[in-house]
Amino acid sequence: MLIRHRTARALDLCPLAASGSAERSLNEVLPNKVLWGKPTGRKKMVRVIVDERERSHIPTHLKKLGLTVDFKMLDEGDYLVPGYAIERKSIQDFISSLYSGRLFNQAYRMRQVHRFSILAVEGDFFSALGKIKNPRVFWGALVSLSFEYDLRVFFTRSSEDTAELIGILAKHPPELRSHPPIIVRKPKSSRLRETQIALIEGLPGVGARLAVQLLKRLGTPRSIFLATEAELSARGGLGRAKAAKIASLLEAQYEEPDKKAAQLKLSEVRPQP
Repeated sequence: MLIRHRTARALDLCPLAASGSAERSLNEVLPNKVLWGKPTGRKKMVRVIVDERERSHIPTHLKKLGLTVDFKMLDEGDYLVPGYAIERKSIQDFISSLYSGRLFNQAYRMRQVHRFSILAVEGDFFSALGKIKNPRVFWGALVSLSFEYDLRVFFTRSSEDTAELIGILAKHPPELRSHPPIIVRKPKSSRLRETQIALIEGLPGVGARLAVQLLKRLGTPRSIFLATEAELSARGGLGRAKAAKIASLLEAQYEEPDKKAAQLKLSEVRPQP
């Protein structure tokens, strides 16, 4: 109530608010003590932790927005701000991981560690959506991510938009607290389970749910890899075709790839008629 009351009063007294201008942010219009609900005389430092492996221009944009950026190795997510873990994907990677099932496994892991998980998808969403053959499958998967895995998905046009989103999340945590974001380490037992699931997901036609089913029924990854086609079908609960495909892969002899073909010189390439 204190923040709402002071905010309303500040907007009433502010000439920009009266004129209906929406160009400037709350940070520019309102005093710092109104935005944060504390009568501090100086601007509050907002910290963002960025994964060391993240390769984008977003950290540069975050610094331009006045945020403090620290680089650390993160187990889950690309960015951490108070109360939120944020994963960034390009629109192409988002659709690919959505259909392959990788995104569901990632969303599950983020939910185990963080209270609020955010996915920022960069790129031309409508153009990518127009190329999808069956949009119903896409929307169904998106609903499942939102309601079953508690993953909040935001679509942005560029890295600058993503930085703006992260900045807003950083300055508006779910609970106003003064402490910086905390890096939560997953327990070793959880890591072992996720590693086992990821290992079984490498088999053809096996997603996260089917991997869990096989591990529950057969016990260990070794038992799954040593199981015959009949055992995969009878004990593992797989269909005959899928069990045969997995057995065929596990029994196939490894073959070295053919030598790389010599690259043609530009002068040897004939133009197409």
